[in-house]
Amino acid sequence: MEELKIEFASDLVSSYKRLSYKIWYALAEYVDNSTQAYENNKAILDKVYETEKSNLIVNINYFRGQTIEEDYFEIIDNSIGMSTDDLKRAFKIGLPPENNTGRSKYGLGMKTASFWLGDEWTIHTKKLNENTKSSLTLNLKSIAQGSLSLNIETEEADTKDHYTVIKIYGLHRRFKGMTISKIKSFLSSIYRFDLINDRMDLVWNGEKLEWSNFVDNDFIKNSEMEPLKRPFDFMVNNKRVHGWAGILSSGSRNKGGFSLIKHERVIQSPPNGYKPESIFGEQEGGINDLVNQRLVGEIYLDDFEVSHTKDSILWEGTEEEDLDDQIFKEIGDFKKTAVQFRKRAVDERGPSEEEVNIAIDEITKELNSGEIADTLFALELPSDDIISISNTQLEEVSKSNIEPIIVTLNQLTIKLYVDDTMSINDPYVINNSTSDRDTVIIIVNKNHPFWNELGDSRGVLNYLRQCVYDGVSEWKAYFFNSSIKPNTIKYIKDDLLRVPFNIERS
Repeated sequence: MEELKIEFASDLVSSYKRLSYKIWYALAEYVDNSTQAYENNKAILDKVYETEKSNLIVNINYFRGQTIEEDYFEIIDNSIGMSTDDLKRAFKIGLPPENNTGRSKYGLGMKTASFWLGDEWTIHTKKLNENTKSSLTLNLKSIAQGSLSLNIETEEADTKDHYTVIKIYGLHRRFKGMTISKIKSFLSSIYRFDLINDRMDLVWNGEKLEWSNFVDNDFIKNSEMEPLKRPFDFMVNNKRVHGWAGILSSGSRNKGGFSLIKHERVIQSPPNGYKPESIFGEQEGGINDLVNQRLVGEIYLDDFEVSHTKDSILWEGTEEEDLDDQIFKEIGDFKKTAVQFRKRAVDERGPSEEEVNIAIDEITKELNSGEIADTLFALELPSDDIISISNTQLEEVSKSNIEPIIVTLNQLTIKLYVDDTMSINDPYVINNSTSDRDTVIIIVNKNHPFWNELGDSRGVLNYLRQCVYDGVSEWKAYFFNSSIKPNTIKYIKDDLLRVPFNIERS
């Protein structure tokens, strides 16, 4: 019998950058390691922190240069640190940590996250009460080419020092604007228990992140003026499930749904909350009714397995269906209450005051960033003829490759192309509103960077409305008013933007 050995190609790590990670889950891998190291050495570190008048601190710094080649991440913690032996063990890929019952489970997180982020990374670390510090460098291209030896450099250090510093260079992607806001928001949510219990200071580029839990006044009150919140505790497949559910008096789609939590670390949470269909309905395409806005809660699943990227629960057999059935038994009546309660006689689907303030702060930051001024004043505009020729060429390519969505309104035909073949450098939208009195052509570029800011289906819907209504407004202004003047177009578009409200009202 011939023996066949299982072998792993050295370029396996190159595939890490193609993982379906979200940036906040990648960064969470480092925080998981820091917090788990603290938990494993809590008694020792608490005494040290008391002397140092400190706390467990994890700093995440993102340096954005003029080009992506200058960008890098730096993660610094003051946890227990790693000895040379710890470092050697950490780089046995797939070897679980000695204590794998907590947040660090599979022995993959730091490696996959680092190579997902960039091509090169360094570690500098010093373990408490050890007299040496260690450092090493990993390069994705060298490893992929078969260079699998890592040189650990050591030198003497103060036994009182304790830290780990990780830097990632050669980043594969850049982050700005709304993505930065999402990173801070999701990290705050993921480590909400560490933050509210003051177990850790989590710092993003010098800003200490915070988490605000729901308070009793956020919830609908029952007849005895108690908040409508209900705990639950049951078993699924001999695994404990417990938590709570409540009904917000003023909700939004971004708040609705359950947070799934394992070992006081959030796995999934709003705005992408867990929503059992038995209560929240079919989620394909998104639903924005009052149940999806108001019903919230937390589900603790310490006994369940989690994916190696720690962004989803790995359900076994019928566990997910059984959980959904049991949740419905526990809080199914909340669905009716969420729909019937009326805080005020207006549609609550609009953004909350807090969400409006966040949006205003974000646009203010963008306007003050310097990049807006650079874009407005530093770039020369091509002539109208050049723009027209370029758009015409792109239009012909889209029309030949993409099947349009066609809508006929009396004598007007609207052809909408949602094009995923255009490049990131092509215009976000091309409107041909004046060539033909009977036809308006709108081509939306799915690969434009702004498309990634749209979020859920509601964001895409409103974006498409803006693109289509711009084109239709230009068409009407041109053919009915013989000119395309900004105020006329905005006047026409204003009426069009009222259509969704009028449809729902009727």
